[in-house]
Amino acid sequence: MSAVGAVDRKYSYVSYSRPDVTTSIEALIEAARTWRPLAGRIVESFDFPGFLAHHTRDLEPVARATSRPTVDEVLDVLLRPEHCKSPEEQVRGQDVVTDKIEQAIEADRPIRVVVPSFPGRPCNPLTHQRVQPDLSEAYAFVRLHRISLLVQGVHAPGVHFVILLDGKAYNPFYGYTPEAEHQYPRDLQRLVDALGVQESVSFVDLQDLVDERADEFEATRAEVLPEVEAHWDEPDDGFRDELIDSMRLGTNTVAVNAAAVQLLKWSDVPEAPELFRAMREAVEERGRATAFAYMVFLVTIRRMELIDRVFPDAVRGTVHPKVGQYSPLLADPTTPIAPWHGVAVVHPDGSVNTVYESKLYEDHERYRGVYLPGEYTPFFYEELTPG
Repeated sequence: MSAVGAVDRKYSYVSYSRPDVTTSIEALIEAARTWRPLAGRIVESFDFPGFLAHHTRDLEPVARATSRPTVDEVLDVLLRPEHCKSPEEQVRGQDVVTDKIEQAIEADRPIRVVVPSFPGRPCNPLTHQRVQPDLSEAYAFVRLHRISLLVQGVHAPGVHFVILLDGKAYNPFYGYTPEAEHQYPRDLQRLVDALGVQESVSFVDLQDLVDERADEFEATRAEVLPEVEAHWDEPDDGFRDELIDSMRLGTNTVAVNAAAVQLLKWSDVPEAPELFRAMREAVEERGRATAFAYMVFLVTIRRMELIDRVFPDAVRGTVHPKVGQYSPLLADPTTPIAPWHGVAVVHPDGSVNTVYESKLYEDHERYRGVYLPGEYTPFFYEELTPG
């Protein structure tokens, strides 16, 4: 789902998702020439229980285990490729994982997996217009619930995923105010409640953990800053350059976006090529600043053992596979991006994918947006004809 970068063994936990920049600019230009809005329809409500039942139908009824399993039996389920991105050797045989699973088995309690993720979805003309969660996030929670149901077949308490929401913590260096993130966690909780998967998914805000140790965070950050600055200035650092390139996707470039619209729609000036280059330079600058702050933040909380000290009994989860962590698939295995990076598309066979919304513009006759009452953007899109 997401490509992973790591600077070296020392900073292997600093990872990122490479953008899926496969949208055809030529196709978008042609779509603009022949544009009509994507068709739409409004539904009175969405059948969340039915959606859950449809995507867990092959698992029901789940037979709960009646005897104590081995760690390997649990891992046999967790590492099934249709639900896991982690290479087997990164999880099986890793004490930091197996010890936590063994403790949960002995205590007859759910195996807790803490996954820092779901940073939010600020409006981006390339990826999505919608800022509320859509069916992609709901589908991610269904997939986590499927994993728990499968594990119940060998370990009756199953798995409980704690989503460590990182949007509020990341917003300042991405260029957004933390207050912009206040509604997203509430909307995610509504999705979990509507699906009825509370036993499998819950939320904690990463910024709350930072605030509880604010003085220690600032002191540690002050120590980390010169170390990362020294590393950052090394020449020919491929990781640094890839990280900067990836951080452009989430970095707030609304001012440059507005400048581009004005240039395209109303400006007829001979210096247009120079202005375009200046816009590219501004985006590069902002991406560089975001990437540096992101790296400093991750190194700081790692030095503090911020997450491990709050969740000492939990397996560390991750969106990006790493040694000693478990990486659940939050989307269909054919989906290359994270749920919050795009919009949901439901295909005629009922399968769900997440794509950049701009991909739909390339072939806008083929899709229809499905709106819920009171909302301004589609909750998901339907593919009208198979591709």
